Amino acid sequence: MLKKIISTVFSFSIMLTGILSISIIEPEVTEASSYNNLSGRPFMGWSSWSSIRKKPTEQNIKAAADIIAAKFKAHGYEYVNLDDYYQLNWTTHVDKYGRWVVDPKKFPHGMKALGDHIHKKGLKFGLYITLGIPKGAIDQNTPIEGTPYHAKDIVDFSKGQKVSFNFDNMYSIDYSKRGAQEYVDSWARLFASYGVDYLKIDGVRNEDIPDIEAWAKALKKTGRAIHVELSNNLDINHISTWQKVANGWRTDHDVESYGKPTLTDWEHVVRRFNHAAKWQPHAGAGGWNDFDSLNVANGSRDGLTGNEKRSYVSLWAIASSHFVIGSDLTKLDDYGISLLTNDEIIGVNQSGVAGKRLFKTANSEVFYQELSDGSYNVALFNTGSSAQKVMVNWTDLGFDGPAMVHDRWSHEDLGESESGFKANLATHASHMIHVVPSSTLTVSPINGASEINPSSITLSWSAISKSDSYHVQVATDPDLTKVVVDRTVTSTSAKVKDLEKDTPYYWKVSSVIGGTETQIGIYSFHTKMTTAPTAPDWVIVNKKNNTVSLTWNPSVGASSYTVYRKEVNIFGFESYQPIATNIKAPRYVDKSTTAKTNYAYVVTAKNSVGESEQSIEVQSASNQITIQLIALLTGFVIFVFIVTTLRIRRDHSNATSIEGKIVKTA
Repeated sequence: MLKKIISTVFSFSIMLTGILSISIIEPEVTEASSYNNLSGRPFMGWSSWSSIRKKPTEQNIKAAADIIAAKFKAHGYEYVNLDDYYQLNWTTHVDKYGRWVVDPKKFPHGMKALGDHIHKKGLKFGLYITLGIPKGAIDQNTPIEGTPYHAKDIVDFSKGQKVSFNFDNMYSIDYSKRGAQEYVDSWARLFASYGVDYLKIDGVRNEDIPDIEAWAKALKKTGRAIHVELSNNLDINHISTWQKVANGWRTDHDVESYGKPTLTDWEHVVRRFNHAAKWQPHAGAGGWNDFDSLNVANGSRDGLTGNEKRSYVSLWAIASSHFVIGSDLTKLDDYGISLLTNDEIIGVNQSGVAGKRLFKTANSEVFYQELSDGSYNVALFNTGSSAQKVMVNWTDLGFDGPAMVHDRWSHEDLGESESGFKANLATHASHMIHVVPSSTLTVSPINGASEINPSSITLSWSAISKSDSYHVQVATDPDLTKVVVDRTVTSTSAKVKDLEKDTPYYWKVSSVIGGTETQIGIYSFHTKMTTAPTAPDWVIVNKKNNTVSLTWNPSVGASSYTVYRKEVNIFGFESYQPIATNIKAPRYVDKSTTAKTNYAYVVTAKNSVGESEQSIEVQSASNQITIQLIALLTGFVIFVFIVTTLRIRRDHSNATSIEGKIVKTA
């Protein structure tokens, strides 16, 4: 009997699995560096330290690179940085020239293979080093590559050990001795042979300036453009040195909350506000302030509320700190992805302007960027423990009169404001706005215009009093290093022909008065698309009673979006139907839902060429499907029990009948 019950239940389970596989789909949860031309903007990427710490492997770093390429590369992220603990204990293990040895168990194919994998993804490879010469090299008196000198010829025991944060036993180098610079040169060549594009030099203190200068010389000799990042908690009194020898410098200790179960906490984030204000004058093209990693995409493990996470990203953006993801990329949540891939917020970070602090109170702070086109990015923060209003007046920014206000996070135009902007902010919440004064010079095409005909464009601008002429440049990059048009005109317009399709362009116009050139502004436009846009990378839904709010990341080249919906039930008979078309902004509120019904949504992007594929499917939260499933399972169990009981009774009856006949015959 038990065997028959199991057999019957198993048969119905297969039937039920088939039904559910159709109907239930889980949503997917200023002085630049003197030796390279990097970091025109803060770099963007990922670092292994926050989430992987002491356990990096070839497998998990490659996996991280794959995810960065798939989910973040399109938004500007390009560096995959392997931090500490890729090497064996240098106290005893060094290579034949006294340098660190890669752990063969963690990285069986070596650093070159790892770098090749990352480069094939169109990304850049970052690595980690601390200063000095390892004890293992001294004990073995290893030769210095390409020289007659050895480790003991260059060590300086009088200065003790360097700060190295793990195994210790890195000793000072005497750079007055022959072979010292050559030793660092050999290490730089080794990293270049790996294909390294970024080098984090850790444990830097004021007394280490000779070491940093030696590394600058060594890296320059390799001929490879390698971004140099100095860590951590550097002395601002030596900023002129850091600017000459590096592309970035950590302004504080680590953002991680060591000793706690979370990656970070609000205390570690909020103390960066003062650093942002203090270090702001020293950031610019070639070298940027580094506030450490962004740990905002691993749910509760981050140790922050949703508002705190948004403020975290907003501060890094307005201050133009490097955008370095620290989260575990295999456990990303949708909200965190939305924070890290909001292209308007990334645009604030990549504006080329480090934001200044406008004012600070006991419970609030306001930072702003003054942009070259006469507009402003403004970030308002509530740093207090209760809700409050935070306001910025236009006169505080230095202009009078009305201005248009745009919400950078929601991509929503908020209309014209006469004298300022006020935000009602919850605890530790923030607001990021773009402010365009009405008095700002008008240009054509308008800044950010898309679908511009590339065959013939007329650029125009308002006249500047007493100008002799105007200098116009058009380029394919925001720094205007890749100039395709460069001319001087006497009128307030310039005709440009034969540009490329599907291409973003940036144009700069300056007035020339008596031989002196003064920039009017830098603007952008995007030429006509010849291909349909790609689908949004992510969609987030939030259901409250009878309303479902959807947001998604904008698709490049999209002129509108379409939202499709279907009802999700256990039978899976519904199909997607469009419920909203010609949506201009990447958000939609569905008010035609019921509280007890579960819905699934997909979004497509459109332009004049066509429509994208559907985005990933996401579902609104509802427990109704769970109730239906429980009811169905209960019904099946009852049904199976009845059928099995009847079958057993029938078999028993048949057996009794046969037995009776046998007896009678006998």
